Amino acid sequence: MVTQDKFIELTAKITKRGKSCILRSIWLVSLPLILLIFAYLGFLDVLNFRVELHSIVMLSAIFVIYLFFMKHNAYYAVCKFRSGFLNIQQDLMQFINRNLLDIGGIQKASASIDDFLQNHLLTMRNDNFSSVASGIFPTLGILGTFISIAMSMPDFTSQSSEALEHEISTLLGGVGTAFYISIYGIFLSIWWIFFEKSGLSKLDLDINTIKYDTADLFWQKEEVEQVYFRKSLENYERLNYVFDNIASSEFTNSLNKTLEQRMELFEQIIEQELSSAKGVGIILDESRQKLNLFALQQRDLTAELAQMISSLKELTKNITQSSTTTNLQHQELAVQNGASAAVAKELAVSVEALNTTLQNLNAQNIENLYSGVVGNIDKLKSELDGLGENLSRHLDSLDEKVLKKLQEALQAVDKQTTQIISDFKDKS
Repeated sequence: MVTQDKFIELTAKITKRGKSCILRSIWLVSLPLILLIFAYLGFLDVLNFRVELHSIVMLSAIFVIYLFFMKHNAYYAVCKFRSGFLNIQQDLMQFINRNLLDIGGIQKASASIDDFLQNHLLTMRNDNFSSVASGIFPTLGILGTFISIAMSMPDFTSQSSEALEHEISTLLGGVGTAFYISIYGIFLSIWWIFFEKSGLSKLDLDINTIKYDTADLFWQKEEVEQVYFRKSLENYERLNYVFDNIASSEFTNSLNKTLEQRMELFEQIIEQELSSAKGVGIILDESRQKLNLFALQQRDLTAELAQMISSLKELTKNITQSSTTTNLQHQELAVQNGASAAVAKELAVSVEALNTTLQNLNAQNIENLYSGVVGNIDKLKSELDGLGENLSRHLDSLDEKVLKKLQEALQAVDKQTTQIISDFKDKS
C-alpha cells in the first residue's frame, strides 16, 4: 500500500516551479492588447496612424476570440497543473493503490502513468482548441481583411476625374487599413505558437519529473521481463535439480523399492479380496441352505394350516347340522303347541256349554257335569305334562349335542394351533 510520504519530495519539486496564473495570463494578453490599443489610438487620431472603423471592429472581434482560446494554451495550463498538484497527487496515490500487482514479492502498479496524467491534462485544457488556435487566427485575419475591403469598396459611379480620384484614394486607404487585420491575425498565431511550445516544454518537464520520481512505484516493461526471466531461470534450475535426482541411481533404487512395496501391498490386497470372496461364498451357501429349510418348514406349516381349515370346515358342517336338527325340533314343538291350542279350544267350548247348561241344572246334572269337567281337566293336565317333558327332553338333548360338538371343535382347534406354534418355534 502506497502512502502519502512517497510524494512529499515530488510535490515540493512541482509546486515550487509554479508561478501566479494571473501573471501568466497577463503575459499571454499583454502584446495583443497593446497592439489593439495602438489601433484604437490611430482610429481616434491620437497617433498619426489611420485605422478605419471596420478594421477596429474586426480587430476587436479577433481579440475577443483570442481571449476565449487563451485558457487552453499550454503556457496557462501548466500553471493550473502545478497549482493543483496536491489534488493530482492524491488521485495518483489512489490510482497506484488500485492497480497494485505483486510479482515475486514486490508490489507495484500495473498501469500506465502516461494515461493518468493525460486524463488530468484533459480536464485543464482542450487539446482540440489548442491545436486549431494557431491556424484560426491567420484565417480570421484574412477574413477580416476581405470584409474590410468589401465594406470600403466605392461604387465608382462618379463622372468627374476629381470625384473618381477621391474614390480611388478612399479605396486605397481602406485596403491599407484592412491589411492590419491580417497582420494582427498572423501576429496572434505566432504569439500563440510561442507560448504553446513554451508551455508544452514545461509540461514535459513536470511529467518527466513525476515519471522519474514514481518510477519505483510502477512496473516497467523491462522490469517485468527481468522478473519473468529470473523466475524462468529459477524454474529451470529446479527442473535441472529434479532431472538430476531422477537420473541418479539413488532415486532409481528408491523408485524400484517403492514399486516393490506397492506390488507386495497389491498382492496382499488381492489375497484379502480372495479370502473375503471365499468367506462371502460360504455365507451365501449357508444362507441358501437356511432358505431351503425355511421353505420346507413353510410348506409343512401350509399343510397344517390346510388341515386346520379342513377341521374348521367340519366344525361348521356339524354346527349346520345341529342347527337343522334344532329347527326340526322347533317345528315339532310348534305342532304340539297347535295340539295344545286345539285342546284349549275344546275346553273353552266345554266351558261355554257348561255355562249354557248351568241355567237348567239339577243336582244330578251338576254331578255329571262336574265329573266330565274334572275328567277333561285331568286329560288336559296329562297332555300338558307330556308336552313339557318332551320339550325339556328335546332341549336337553339338543344342548348336550351342540355343547359337545363345540367343545370337540374348540379342543381340536386349540390343539392344532398349539402344535403349529410349537413347530414354528422349533424350526425357527
